[in-house]
Amino acid sequence: MKFCLTILCALAVATYTTGVTIPVADSIQRACDFANDGDTLLINGPAVFHEHVKITKRVGLRGANNPTIDADASGSPLTIEAEGVQIHGITLRNGGADLGAPDAGILIRASKTVVENSRVEGGGFGIYLRASDNCRIVYNVIIGNTNIANAKRGNGIHLWKSKSNVIENNFVAGTRDGMYFSYADQNIIASNRVEQTRFGIHYMYSHHNQLRANTLTGNSVGAALMFARDCLVEDNRAFANLRHGILLKQVESSRFVRNAICGQNRGFFIQQAALDRFEDNLICENDIGLYLSNGSEKNVFVGNAFVRNTDQIWQPSDEVEMGRLASNNFYEGHRGNYWSDYTGSDNDGNGIGDTPYHETDVLGYIVDRHPEARVFAMSPAATLLRKSEEVLPLLGVQGVTDPYPLMNPSADAQMKLAELHPATLFAQTAKK
Repeated sequence: MKFCLTILCALAVATYTTGVTIPVADSIQRACDFANDGDTLLINGPAVFHEHVKITKRVGLRGANNPTIDADASGSPLTIEAEGVQIHGITLRNGGADLGAPDAGILIRASKTVVENSRVEGGGFGIYLRASDNCRIVYNVIIGNTNIANAKRGNGIHLWKSKSNVIENNFVAGTRDGMYFSYADQNIIASNRVEQTRFGIHYMYSHHNQLRANTLTGNSVGAALMFARDCLVEDNRAFANLRHGILLKQVESSRFVRNAICGQNRGFFIQQAALDRFEDNLICENDIGLYLSNGSEKNVFVGNAFVRNTDQIWQPSDEVEMGRLASNNFYEGHRGNYWSDYTGSDNDGNGIGDTPYHETDVLGYIVDRHPEARVFAMSPAATLLRKSEEVLPLLGVQGVTDPYPLMNPSADAQMKLAELHPATLFAQTAKK
């Protein structure tokens, strides 16, 4: 009773002034209902509040010592419907699993929202931004419900028709997709880590986004970017994902710079992509480094390091005319790419091979029809086969040609290679 009187007194003061801090213990929703715009509700933990909180005023929720809102397996623990709300240091758990509602740990329906240093556990979606712009979602942890099938889980961070948001330094694991963007433009997605999901980062019909310095590991696919244009993808690490490092489908006029794509079945999987630029990426120890398919054309690949991939590049044999002969350039000016299986020399010491690098189909042809032959891909016999191909091609098909192969990978690629060697990466992933 004494504490309730304290609350009432504080609220009485708040009716005449703004920006006061109100301590909360018995009901967050009740405090929200009585607070004024600009107030901050201070929630002390480790108390657990079994309620569904809806914020309709410009207030802040600040947690101390890990307070928790528990929705008891229904609805969303926290819904935000006012601009300028700030959430800090709160755990949201046990929300409902109705993805059509949609149930989410934090459901945001207002712009200029800040969610930081908070945690979402289980339920449907983690943090869902619905038609919400200029929000900041930073330094949060989102853990999905791994007791149900992946298809029945929500995405960790989900944006729909939301633009100009910052999604930064979050950790997401065990959700359906780690982060999903639909009709969401001009967002910055930076320095997040996503593990054990279907697609670590997945966006469709979303343009002008920046994907920077994210770490994507242990997912089915690191990043799946579809039907997008004018995007920047730089300094990301995709390693030890089950299928693809980065998958592109109908991505146009975008830049992929200094990414490390290591230890997957396919590093880059590129389909129907055009006018894109791939520069200074490390593509290392994948079964197929670059899978270039289905009408991808007018792309530029320069300064990339293709290192110890079983097949450096593969284009499906039934798409020779559409893919292999399309106008993709593997050089710019007098600069090409580094190929770890290049056997040429550099007699003039200018850092460029004296003879072109020519990716041929003999080894790929054999491996495609006899997958067990992959174990010989790095053998001396395979090296001899590649060398003989440079002198006398054995198949009458045109492969990718790099007329200016680099003799050494870039300094950045060498540094990433030392840091991100797949053997080390797999060991790090196994420890988590």
